[in-house]
Amino acid sequence: MKRIVWYGVKDVRLETDAPVPECEEGGVLIKTEAFSVCGTDIKAYNAGNTRLTHPQTVGHEFVGRVEVSKTPEFKKGDRVVMAPTIGCNECYYCKIGKRNLCQKPRSIGFQIPGAMAEYLPLPADAVKGGHLIRCPDDIPAPVAAIAEPLSCVINGLSRAPVNKMEDALVIGLGAIGLLHSIAIRNAGVKNIITSEFPGRKADIAKDLGFTIIHPDELKKTWKDLSNGLGFELVVIAAPSQEVQEIAPGYARKGGYVSYFASLPPEHEKLNLSSRMIHYNELVLYGTSDSTPGHVMESVKLLGRRKDDFQKLITVLPMEQWFEGYKGVMEMRYAKVVLIP
Repeated sequence: MKRIVWYGVKDVRLETDAPVPECEEGGVLIKTEAFSVCGTDIKAYNAGNTRLTHPQTVGHEFVGRVEVSKTPEFKKGDRVVMAPTIGCNECYYCKIGKRNLCQKPRSIGFQIPGAMAEYLPLPADAVKGGHLIRCPDDIPAPVAAIAEPLSCVINGLSRAPVNKMEDALVIGLGAIGLLHSIAIRNAGVKNIITSEFPGRKADIAKDLGFTIIHPDELKKTWKDLSNGLGFELVVIAAPSQEVQEIAPGYARKGGYVSYFASLPPEHEKLNLSSRMIHYNELVLYGTSDSTPGHVMESVKLLGRRKDDFQKLITVLPMEQWFEGYKGVMEMRYAKVVLIP
């Protein structure tokens, strides 16, 4: 089979003669239909990842069908997506349903061979833990392949009463910012302002009907755009230290600020106003990964808004994986889905 393998920094290879993996007892073997490129995959290419040991098949966002099943929970032909972080089911966080915060997690594409391959073997604990989620046939494969990143967005938005809000600001329109914008609209928020520099990503947002403000203009117009109060929700989907420091200033009193984009270790410290957070009663929070329940919600939302999500996606054959990586890095693509 074909697979995309990480060997080290700037050393990722397409292999075309790998053996088809075996299916372990209690597990399943998935024949992939499509898999998408995550920002984490690109970070690993450029700088490595402490969770990776080489060689490892990369990728954790996919849709596929069960080819071999050694468990009664699934049969051949079942179409599935996945919450890729497999919890231990023993720690405090797993026991309260937050497997995404597991103290001893394993994840496909890192500790376990990943999804950027024609066949993906999934272990028994992935099946027992409920990490495989059935996906309807009427969702196109490229759209279904982004169920996992959308589930992370759904996790983040579940931390705030979004369905009761009037307005929101999304800063940064990579794939995650665009996914946030669509999900916030789906929650019923009427006034959604997005901020991004001119280019492909801003064009996609415009095509989706969102208001786009240049980051420099946002600093001048944010009050006018939010009835003079600031925004009830500010989502930071831009990995910029400067942006993450000034973003809470765009929130109204009692507002929520979602720190979704992570920063590299050398820039992880932020200079924030404690007085502003205190006197404005702001809620600042982060989001990490998602649970199987969030993936279930993601699949439902993908089914409702297929056409919107399709606009984010550039589809390439698996052989053009590097063009996909490069296109995202050069901001020519928002979300790349590869077809094996």
